[in-house]
Amino acid sequence: MTLDKKIFTLVICLTGLLLNLTAQTNPFVWLDSKTLRVMDGMSEQFYLWEKGTLTMLRARPLSGSHIDVFSSVPADRSNDSDPTGTFWKAVRVEATERTSAYSQIDMHAVFPDYELIRSLRVYDDCPGIEWRLAMRGKNSLFPVVSSSGSDLVENPALLNGSAPYYHFLPFSSPHYATRIVSFREATDHHSNIVRSSTELPYRKPQYYEGNVLIARNNRKNEFHLVVKQSPLQDAQSAYTGFDFSTDFSGIKVHSPGFDFGYDPGRDTCWQEAYCLFTVMYAGSEKTALNLYKKYELTVHRYLPHMDNTFTMNTWGDRNRDSRINEAFILNELEAASRLGITHYQIDDGWQQGLSRNSAQKANMLWDDWGASDWEVNSTRFPNGLAKVKEKAASMGISLGLWFNPSKKGNYAAWQRDKDILTGLHGTHGLSWIKIDGLEIGDKLSESRVRQMLQGAAEESDFRLQFNMDVTAGKRGGYFYFNRLGNIFLENRYTDWGNYYPHLTLRNIWSLAEYVPIQRIQVEWLNKWRNEQQYPENDPLSPGNIPFDYQFAITMMGQPLAWMEATGLPDEAFDVRSLIDIWKSERSRMQQGVISPVGQIPDGFSFPGFVSCADDRVYVLLFRENTSHSTGRYDLSRDIDEMNFVKLAGDGAIVDVEGSTVEVNYTKPFQFLWGYLY
Repeated sequence: MTLDKKIFTLVICLTGLLLNLTAQTNPFVWLDSKTLRVMDGMSEQFYLWEKGTLTMLRARPLSGSHIDVFSSVPADRSNDSDPTGTFWKAVRVEATERTSAYSQIDMHAVFPDYELIRSLRVYDDCPGIEWRLAMRGKNSLFPVVSSSGSDLVENPALLNGSAPYYHFLPFSSPHYATRIVSFREATDHHSNIVRSSTELPYRKPQYYEGNVLIARNNRKNEFHLVVKQSPLQDAQSAYTGFDFSTDFSGIKVHSPGFDFGYDPGRDTCWQEAYCLFTVMYAGSEKTALNLYKKYELTVHRYLPHMDNTFTMNTWGDRNRDSRINEAFILNELEAASRLGITHYQIDDGWQQGLSRNSAQKANMLWDDWGASDWEVNSTRFPNGLAKVKEKAASMGISLGLWFNPSKKGNYAAWQRDKDILTGLHGTHGLSWIKIDGLEIGDKLSESRVRQMLQGAAEESDFRLQFNMDVTAGKRGGYFYFNRLGNIFLENRYTDWGNYYPHLTLRNIWSLAEYVPIQRIQVEWLNKWRNEQQYPENDPLSPGNIPFDYQFAITMMGQPLAWMEATGLPDEAFDVRSLIDIWKSERSRMQQGVISPVGQIPDGFSFPGFVSCADDRVYVLLFRENTSHSTGRYDLSRDIDEMNFVKLAGDGAIVDVEGSTVEVNYTKPFQFLWGYLY
């Protein structure tokens, strides 16, 4: 339902009405005309809804007996006037194949010049609250302002903050420690893509960039979590330069992304702020972060028959499009099938209009494409894709293509590009298309890109999904455009000596703490190429690391064979036995919540992953190039009484104590993969 239609459904006046729904089917209950109780599966929260704002009055953890009472705290957002009317409506949405059931309450406030709808959503299968805010009309409620201020503080008023915000979560005391986590995309340029800092609140607001904030009550060891589901930093619309602020009273969330300046129809156009997910009173930081990942897998379930991919893309061998033609692809499919590939993606070069990255310096297209540019290149594919499709289908391989939307005029051609995408799906039966070249950073571009991709997915009955490239530019990052398929994480090449297996492992390990890495494509290259590009006797160079170990790095995510299959030596295909075992287990393993364990990868440590999937706990553990033979991994759950089934690898469990497993390896660059039950 569009917001324009939704507005007409929000016609139930607050006064004298109560929700006639049980706690099991709806977590929202009005205690009186102004007080809302919310049960989110982890906590009980009470709010005052007055003058179109929500203010948390008190809250308690469901696992404890204490109640936190919040007095004189800010409301959920900045407010500049009284509403002329307020309304609410509760809805119940049943589960689909992709999304779990949820309950939602929409609170609508009408002001003289604008309207707001604040929505709270609680999913049946995951504790926590999803917060949404929609707005339309003329206003200056969320101006872009600076957080600067370094004058002498001789007046206590100078300790107050005035930056507009759109959500507030209170502290029960001034004594919290907060960890703010920021992320980087443009992975062609950045390798350390996760950064965090631990800060203590102060009387004066302190401002931070990031998508994740974890707050620890230092007196009670309770954890609150706020996740902002937005693009990263400057890729956001109307970005103020910061996402969170803290002071002694609590956490504020800033930069909602509203931008009404571009749209002449802004009086009637609804815009949505960047969505938030919050958890209160988690017992540990890991619990809070795992609840966010569980929430993501609740909102957008992992469906093996649609989401399992093992993709080959030939650009990793750095020949670009110089070999892309019918004969080459037919030969490639033969070799790819031998390796066990399930999805073969023809990258830039299949299309009639050649891009600026083409090996043939022609056309040089990138920002603006014509419709005819997206026809199949008749010189390279004289039979269209018919023979390639037929060959791929005979081997059980799905075809994928590459697409770069036209950015001209803030994606003015988005509807045409949507039709091109649906046409490629309908004509060629494609289930995956790589989306490259995005440059967002303003609301109009952001909105049009979302409409293009979401519209194409809907018109294909969601059979069409996308590989969202985050290797350059301003894209969706890891929290936005992240439910349209998977995330194409890196372009690394042995040709340039910038591909190291431990760096890929480090990036995916670092992300696994915060996001579901089963949605991320993880590179796997031909290690036999370009050994001369690496320093002599470099123990971490790809040529010195076993091929099966390098594949194992990808197994918790979506493996991306970034290579030409026909360029592999015969010994490479010995990895097929591991791939076949992985295929037999991946569906079950990747429906679980995956977390990093062990030490952060640096080439000389003991990193790993754990996936908690139903009644099994999968472990994937590594020994890098360390002289120590035994690694210890804390799995954060008691495994003393569990049995272990080894699936692959040369490591061996030698001791289990509580939640810790000790694994022995006979030499560097070995792994252990299996499950506990």
